Amino acid sequence: MPDFAEWNDPQWVRWKIDQMGTIALHPQEVLDNMADVAHLNPVHGSTVEYFENEFRDHVVIQRQGGGHRTLVTTSGMLETDTWYTGPAILYSKLTGLYDTLMLITHTPVDDGVLKVWHGLLVKSPNRIATPEDVTSARAYQEQSRLAFAQDFDIWAHKRPCINPLQIPTDGPFHKGRIWYGQFYNPRARAPDFHRKVNGVHVVKGMPAAPKRVGAA
Repeated sequence: MPDFAEWNDPQWVRWKIDQMGTIALHPQEVLDNMADVAHLNPVHGSTVEYFENEFRDHVVIQRQGGGHRTLVTTSGMLETDTWYTGPAILYSKLTGLYDTLMLITHTPVDDGVLKVWHGLLVKSPNRIATPEDVTSARAYQEQSRLAFAQDFDIWAHKRPCINPLQIPTDGPFHKGRIWYGQFYNPRARAPDFHRKVNGVHVVKGMPAAPKRVGAA
């Protein structure tokens, strides 16, 4: 797992991990969200202004920006730079009401069962976070957890999607599923999967991320 300088910076309020419990779901269907631009508006209230995916060997990245129902002010913009390092650990750098670093993990604990955790590292407005800053950060993390729980609700009540019916404006689901396949095959075959997906992929009719929005 990567090391973050923010963890030891007194301006940043450390997360307290939310245990989201278990869910009967294949982890591939969680990864589908990395490509699923179409769910961002109806599920999360995001007005997406740009969106792209990038695949770099064992890392998959999502860059997107736009308004959000709960995590920014009415006129504000939430920009996220989100990446998976491998099949089950997500980090996301978010710029919105606060600068934050999100952690989500979904670990297989049984056949077809995942255990899920969530946390948010939040930058306070003061050089050293005050007790009031900690309270605000905890409240913001709860807003983030509730936004993530909207996905959780869908996953808990849907049937498995073995073969997605995809249209060009949905996002590159097929690339994401090819990328994920490397973790279910011998490591020596990983370059075969990388050759099929590596690079930046945009969605038909959707602007790519501005060049200033860089991946970790």
